[in-house]
Amino acid sequence: MLARLGYGMVAGLVATLVISMFLILRLSAGLMPWYNPIEIMNLTAQRALGTPSSIYVGWTIHFVVGTLIWGTLFGLFESDLPGGTDTRRGLAFGVIAWLVVMVTVFPLAGSGFFGLGFGLIAPISTLLGHIVFGLVLGATYGWLRRL
Repeated sequence: MLARLGYGMVAGLVATLVISMFLILRLSAGLMPWYNPIEIMNLTAQRALGTPSSIYVGWTIHFVVGTLIWGTLFGLFESDLPGGTDTRRGLAFGVIAWLVVMVTVFPLAGSGFFGLGFGLIAPISTLLGHIVFGLVLGATYGWLRRL
């Protein structure tokens, strides 16, 4: 059990690093600068927890959620997820995580269910990010388990 949790957290960290690189590249290229998930996490923390407004709060939440929460949950429930491989189970988990974000984080940030306050691009790009996250999470978890 502890090994599964450890694998999940390491895989969560790797997956979070990968999607973070994509996010940084997108923002650096000036693509959709009005839609910054880190700022959404910052706003959510301000509204829900009363934290100060800081990009560091957003990045901290991003890594804590990706590594500790999603990684640990994947380690706990990986064998119960649909899909014949670790990567496919990671994909299913990524879609589930996306749904949770769409009905919790975005409404708390004030952009409504599925972030439609930001337009249709928000839920679509967030889904793509969670698909990449899930695929990397599952593949890394499976690789760690086979070591």
